[in-house]
Amino acid sequence: MNGSGYNQNQFFHEQNNFFRLVSQAKKDIRCHAIRLGICILIFLSAPYVFSVGLQLTGLYNRYMEDFTLQYSSEMLLMVVFLFIPFFTVYLFAPKKDKKTIALSFEKPRSSLAFLLAIPFGLMLCFAGDYISSLIASIFEEMGITLTSVPDYKVPTSGKELFLYAFATIVPPAIIEEFTMRGVAMQPLRKYGDKFAIVMTALVFGLMHRNAVQGIFAFIAGLIFGYITISSNSVWPAVVIHALNNGFAVLVNVMMQTDEEAANKIYALVISVILVFGIFSAIMFFVIGKRNKLTNPAPWLPLKEKSSAFFFNIPMIISFVVMILYTVFGDL
Repeated sequence: MNGSGYNQNQFFHEQNNFFRLVSQAKKDIRCHAIRLGICILIFLSAPYVFSVGLQLTGLYNRYMEDFTLQYSSEMLLMVVFLFIPFFTVYLFAPKKDKKTIALSFEKPRSSLAFLLAIPFGLMLCFAGDYISSLIASIFEEMGITLTSVPDYKVPTSGKELFLYAFATIVPPAIIEEFTMRGVAMQPLRKYGDKFAIVMTALVFGLMHRNAVQGIFAFIAGLIFGYITISSNSVWPAVVIHALNNGFAVLVNVMMQTDEEAANKIYALVISVILVFGIFSAIMFFVIGKRNKLTNPAPWLPLKEKSSAFFFNIPMIISFVVMILYTVFGDL
């Protein structure tokens, strides 16, 4: 066989290998997205399943009047409808993906990066909250009300306050970061860190169901994803997530007892976090030992990766649920 024939056969062989590689990558992304979509749908069904259970057992009225029962149930629902489905995905993940997920829960690469990431991340979370509120206000001006969480009373003392604070701060920070920045994001990183961060942030937004929380969750998801990868650990995101939720608890409780003081404390904390956040951000990028985002799969275009991730039945249904809830409220 002459040299020309050999080169031609080699070209077709390499081309076929490339097409198989792309096809396998898209199949891997789609399968992972389907598993995530099913988990999100299970979590979105939790309030309805629980409501039916309360009605059937005659406990609805007691539940509405008992703070202890409410927050205990909230934690149980998060474990049953969020942690267990995602933990199941982790258990049946390929060995390489399982190892990557497990490694993300080791200590951060640098203690300095970990410490700098906290005020930096909190500053960005507060900015994200402002942006989501601004977007909601713009829609209000257009005559469109984006569905948000309804107002509710929060306990201000005793065992009920402890349960409210614990249920709002600890389980969401640990479980949501395990599910999103661990199980959901890590297997996608082999197709590009930016792709993994954005896709996971979108799923994080869908998980919050209503539009206002969904917008904020997407922004927070970008922050948590970047900090997780740059610090080589999920734990900085867990701490920032917990502190952000803890600040919301503090404000909510104070709004029930002293609204004027709550507004002053809110403004003070925002100012302090802004100053420390800017300083920490500069230090984080200048001297912090951080990982840089990588793109190990430049041969797979973003359009093809994104379509493989979103164009499947569970993901499409999740988007439809978000739209329906935004337009019609709690059906």
